[in-house]
Amino acid sequence: MELAIFDYHTYHVLYPKFYFPFLKEVFFLDIYRTDLLKPKDIVLDLGASTGDFCIIASKKVGEKGRVIAIEPNAEDYEILKLNIQRNNCRNIIPLNLAVGSECTEKETTFWGRKSTCKVNTLENILDMLNINDKIDFIKLDIEGFELDVIHKSILKVKEANIISLEFHHTKEKIDSLLLPHGFDFKPITMSYIYRKIIKNLFLHPITLLNVYAHTIRKNGMPRALRKAITGFDMTKDDLLVGSYIKRREQL
Repeated sequence: MELAIFDYHTYHVLYPKFYFPFLKEVFFLDIYRTDLLKPKDIVLDLGASTGDFCIIASKKVGEKGRVIAIEPNAEDYEILKLNIQRNNCRNIIPLNLAVGSECTEKETTFWGRKSTCKVNTLENILDMLNINDKIDFIKLDIEGFELDVIHKSILKVKEANIISLEFHHTKEKIDSLLLPHGFDFKPITMSYIYRKIIKNLFLHPITLLNVYAHTIRKNGMPRALRKAITGFDMTKDDLLVGSYIKRREQL
Protein backbone atom coordinates (compact mmCIF):
# COMPACT_ATOMS: atom_id res chain seq x y z
CA MET A 1 0.00 0.00 0.00
CA GLU A 2 1.59 3.23 -1.20
CA LEU A 3 1.51 6.08 1.33
CA ALA A 4 1.72 9.83 0.84
CA ILE A 5 1.94 12.84 3.16
CA PHE A 6 -0.75 15.51 3.38
CA ASP A 7 0.10 18.83 5.05
CA TYR A 8 -2.71 21.17 6.03
CA HIS A 9 -2.32 24.05 8.49
CA THR A 10 -0.52 22.44 11.48
CA TYR A 11 -1.54 18.87 10.57
CA HIS A 12 0.79 16.34 8.95
CA VAL A 13 -1.01 13.17 7.84
CA LEU A 14 0.17 9.90 6.33
CA TYR A 15 -2.47 8.32 4.12
CA PRO A 16 -2.93 5.63 1.44
CA LYS A 17 -3.05 7.46 -1.90
CA PHE A 18 -6.53 6.18 -2.73
CA TYR A 19 -7.85 7.88 0.46
CA PHE A 20 -7.12 11.36 -0.90
CA PRO A 21 -10.79 12.37 -1.52
CA PHE A 22 -11.63 11.63 2.13
CA LEU A 23 -8.95 14.05 3.32
CA LYS A 24 -10.56 16.83 1.31
CA GLU A 25 -13.94 16.10 2.88
CA VAL A 26 -12.57 16.23 6.42
CA PHE A 27 -9.94 18.99 6.27
CA PHE A 28 -11.34 21.41 3.70
CA LEU A 29 -15.08 20.81 3.90
CA ASP A 30 -15.32 19.70 7.55
CA ILE A 31 -18.29 17.45 6.77
CA TYR A 32 -18.22 15.99 10.29
CA ARG A 33 -18.43 19.46 11.89
CA THR A 34 -15.28 19.67 13.98
CA ASP A 35 -16.19 23.37 14.24
CA LEU A 36 -18.77 22.30 16.85
CA LEU A 37 -16.19 20.71 19.15
CA LYS A 38 -15.36 22.44 22.42
CA PRO A 39 -12.44 22.29 24.85
CA LYS A 40 -12.69 19.38 27.34
CA ASP A 41 -15.14 17.44 25.13
CA ILE A 42 -15.07 13.65 25.15
CA VAL A 43 -15.24 12.44 21.55
CA LEU A 44 -15.97 9.04 20.00
CA ASP A 45 -14.54 8.55 16.52
CA LEU A 46 -16.18 5.37 15.22
CA GLY A 47 -14.50 4.41 11.98
CA ALA A 48 -11.38 6.49 12.58
CA SER A 49 -9.62 5.19 9.44
CA THR A 50 -6.08 6.63 9.31
CA GLY A 51 -6.85 9.43 11.76
CA ASP A 52 -7.88 12.50 9.78
CA PHE A 53 -10.91 13.48 11.90
CA CYS A 54 -9.49 12.40 15.25
CA ILE A 55 -6.30 14.46 15.06
CA ILE A 56 -8.38 17.58 14.35
CA ALA A 57 -10.66 16.66 17.24
CA SER A 58 -7.63 16.14 19.47
CA LYS A 59 -6.46 19.71 18.92
CA LYS A 60 -9.97 21.14 19.32
CA VAL A 61 -10.75 19.49 22.67
CA GLY A 62 -7.32 20.21 24.14
CA GLU A 63 -5.30 18.38 26.76
CA LYS A 64 -8.28 18.15 29.13
CA GLY A 65 -10.44 16.48 26.46
CA ARG A 66 -10.28 12.92 25.16
CA VAL A 67 -10.78 11.23 21.80
CA ILE A 68 -11.48 7.50 21.52
CA ALA A 69 -10.50 6.49 17.97
CA ILE A 70 -11.89 3.09 16.94
CA GLU A 71 -10.78 1.50 13.67
CA PRO A 72 -11.28 -2.17 12.72
CA ASN A 73 -8.98 -2.38 9.67
CA ALA A 74 -5.51 -3.48 10.80
CA GLU A 75 -3.60 -1.59 8.07
CA ASP A 76 -5.47 1.66 8.68
CA TYR A 77 -5.03 1.23 12.43
CA GLU A 78 -1.24 1.11 12.08
CA ILE A 79 -1.30 4.34 10.05
CA LEU A 80 -3.69 5.85 12.62
CA LYS A 81 -1.13 5.25 15.37
CA LEU A 82 1.62 6.83 13.25
CA ASN A 83 -0.51 9.93 12.64
CA ILE A 84 -1.28 10.25 16.34
CA GLN A 85 2.45 10.23 17.01
CA ARG A 86 3.33 12.57 14.11
CA ASN A 87 0.82 15.15 15.34
CA ASN A 88 1.68 14.78 19.03
CA CYS A 89 -1.89 13.91 20.00
CA ARG A 90 -1.54 12.63 23.55
CA ASN A 91 -5.26 12.71 24.32
CA ILE A 92 -6.26 10.08 21.71
CA ILE A 93 -6.97 6.48 22.73
CA PRO A 94 -6.73 4.23 19.61
CA LEU A 95 -8.45 0.84 19.51
CA ASN A 96 -8.20 -1.81 16.79
CA LEU A 97 -11.73 -3.20 16.81
CA ALA A 98 -15.24 -2.54 15.53
CA VAL A 99 -18.31 -1.32 17.37
CA GLY A 100 -21.41 -3.46 16.93
CA SER A 101 -24.51 -4.81 18.57
CA GLU A 102 -22.78 -7.86 20.10
CA CYS A 103 -19.39 -9.29 21.04
CA THR A 104 -18.08 -11.34 18.12
CA GLU A 105 -15.59 -11.38 15.26
CA LYS A 106 -16.32 -10.43 11.68
CA GLU A 107 -14.67 -10.07 8.31
CA THR A 108 -14.82 -6.62 6.75
CA THR A 109 -14.09 -5.47 3.21
CA PHE A 110 -13.21 -1.86 2.48
CA TRP A 111 -11.83 -0.69 -0.86
CA GLY A 112 -11.13 -4.29 -1.78
CA ARG A 113 -9.15 -5.02 1.38
CA LYS A 114 -10.39 -7.80 3.62
CA SER A 115 -9.61 -8.05 7.31
CA THR A 116 -10.94 -9.87 10.34
CA CYS A 117 -11.54 -7.87 13.49
CA LYS A 118 -12.99 -8.16 16.95
CA VAL A 119 -16.38 -6.54 17.54
CA ASN A 120 -17.66 -5.23 20.85
CA THR A 121 -20.53 -3.09 22.05
CA LEU A 122 -20.07 0.58 22.79
CA GLU A 123 -21.01 0.03 26.43
CA ASN A 124 -18.37 -2.68 26.87
CA ILE A 125 -15.69 -0.56 25.22
CA LEU A 126 -16.37 2.42 27.46
CA ASP A 127 -16.39 0.17 30.54
CA MET A 128 -13.08 -1.34 29.44
CA LEU A 129 -11.61 2.18 29.20
CA ASN A 130 -13.18 3.15 32.53
CA ILE A 131 -15.00 6.06 30.88
CA ASN A 132 -18.12 6.89 32.85
CA ASP A 133 -18.53 10.51 31.76
CA LYS A 134 -21.02 11.63 29.14
CA ILE A 135 -19.80 11.43 25.55
CA ASP A 136 -20.13 14.93 24.08
CA PHE A 137 -19.52 14.28 20.38
CA ILE A 138 -19.89 11.11 18.30
CA LYS A 139 -18.68 10.72 14.72
CA LEU A 140 -19.75 7.61 12.81
CA ASP A 141 -18.40 6.45 9.47
CA ILE A 142 -18.94 2.71 9.75
CA GLU A 143 -20.18 1.69 6.31
CA GLY A 144 -23.84 1.01 7.00
CA PHE A 145 -23.58 -0.31 10.56
CA GLU A 146 -24.53 3.05 12.08
CA LEU A 147 -28.15 1.98 12.61
CA ASP A 148 -27.16 -1.18 14.50
CA VAL A 149 -24.82 0.73 16.81
CA ILE A 150 -27.28 3.55 17.56
CA HIS A 151 -30.15 1.13 18.14
CA LYS A 152 -28.12 -1.11 20.46
CA SER A 153 -26.53 1.76 22.41
CA ILE A 154 -29.28 4.39 22.29
CA LEU A 155 -29.12 5.03 26.05
CA LYS A 156 -25.47 6.12 25.71
CA VAL A 157 -25.74 7.72 22.27
CA LYS A 158 -28.71 9.93 23.16
CA GLU A 159 -26.62 11.66 25.87
CA ALA A 160 -24.33 13.25 23.26
CA ASN A 161 -24.67 16.86 22.16
CA ILE A 162 -23.54 16.21 18.55
CA ILE A 163 -23.76 13.07 16.42
CA SER A 164 -22.14 13.46 12.98
CA LEU A 165 -22.40 10.66 10.48
CA GLU A 166 -22.60 9.38 6.95
CA PHE A 167 -25.78 7.46 6.15
CA HIS A 168 -26.23 4.40 3.95
CA HIS A 169 -29.99 4.15 3.32
CA THR A 170 -30.45 4.57 7.09
CA LYS A 171 -31.54 8.17 7.70
CA GLU A 172 -35.27 7.54 8.14
CA LYS A 173 -34.72 4.86 10.78
CA ILE A 174 -32.03 6.86 12.58
CA ASP A 175 -34.35 9.88 12.61
CA SER A 176 -36.91 7.74 14.44
CA LEU A 177 -34.32 6.85 17.07
CA LEU A 178 -32.73 10.28 17.66
CA LEU A 179 -35.28 13.00 16.92
CA PRO A 180 -37.50 12.03 19.92
CA HIS A 181 -34.51 12.64 22.20
CA GLY A 182 -34.22 16.35 21.48
CA PHE A 183 -32.05 16.35 18.35
CA ASP A 184 -32.46 18.36 15.16
CA PHE A 185 -30.80 17.11 11.98
CA LYS A 186 -28.59 19.55 10.03
CA PRO A 187 -27.44 18.23 6.63
CA ILE A 188 -24.30 19.33 4.85
CA THR A 189 -25.61 21.74 2.20
CA MET A 190 -24.01 23.28 -0.86
CA SER A 191 -24.07 26.73 0.78
CA TYR A 192 -22.11 25.25 3.71
CA ILE A 193 -19.59 23.73 1.29
CA TYR A 194 -19.16 27.00 -0.61
CA ARG A 195 -18.48 28.86 2.64
CA LYS A 196 -15.77 26.34 3.53
CA ILE A 197 -14.19 26.61 0.09
CA ILE A 198 -14.08 30.40 0.25
CA LYS A 199 -12.57 30.27 3.74
CA ASN A 200 -9.83 27.89 2.59
CA LEU A 201 -9.23 29.94 -0.53
CA PHE A 202 -8.17 32.82 1.71
CA LEU A 203 -6.41 30.81 4.43
CA HIS A 204 -4.78 27.98 2.42
CA PRO A 205 -4.90 28.97 -1.27
CA ILE A 206 -1.93 26.95 -2.53
CA THR A 207 -2.99 23.75 -0.75
CA LEU A 208 -6.58 24.18 -1.95
CA LEU A 209 -5.55 24.68 -5.59
CA ASN A 210 -3.23 21.67 -5.44
CA VAL A 211 -6.06 19.52 -4.06
CA TYR A 212 -8.45 20.57 -6.82
CA ALA A 213 -5.81 20.12 -9.53
CA HIS A 214 -5.30 16.56 -8.29
CA THR A 215 -9.05 15.88 -8.40
CA ILE A 216 -9.36 17.18 -11.96
CA ARG A 217 -6.41 15.07 -13.13
CA LYS A 218 -7.94 11.95 -11.59
CA ASN A 219 -11.53 12.42 -12.77
CA GLY A 220 -11.32 14.31 -16.04
CA MET A 221 -13.72 16.98 -17.27
CA PRO A 222 -16.53 17.93 -16.74
CA ARG A 223 -17.31 15.43 -13.95
CA ALA A 224 -14.27 16.63 -12.04
CA LEU A 225 -15.64 20.16 -11.72
CA ARG A 226 -18.49 19.07 -9.46
CA LYS A 227 -16.39 16.51 -7.62
CA ALA A 228 -13.60 19.06 -7.13
CA ILE A 229 -16.03 21.50 -5.52
CA THR A 230 -18.01 19.17 -3.30
CA GLY A 231 -15.45 16.49 -2.52
CA PHE A 232 -18.15 13.82 -2.88
CA ASP A 233 -21.14 13.05 -5.06
CA MET A 234 -24.04 15.02 -3.60
CA THR A 235 -26.49 13.50 -6.13
CA LYS A 236 -26.43 9.95 -4.77
CA ASP A 237 -29.63 8.91 -3.06
CA ASP A 238 -27.79 6.49 -0.79
CA LEU A 239 -25.26 8.95 0.60
CA LEU A 240 -26.10 11.75 2.98
CA VAL A 241 -23.85 13.47 5.48
CA GLY A 242 -24.93 15.64 8.38
CA SER A 243 -25.19 16.10 12.12
CA TYR A 244 -27.80 15.56 14.80
CA ILE A 245 -27.50 18.53 17.14
CA LYS A 246 -29.15 18.55 20.57
CA ARG A 247 -31.60 21.40 20.89
CA ARG A 248 -30.52 24.10 23.33
CA GLU A 249 -33.39 23.49 25.74
CA GLN A 250 -32.30 19.84 26.01
CA LEU A 251 -28.71 20.61 27.06
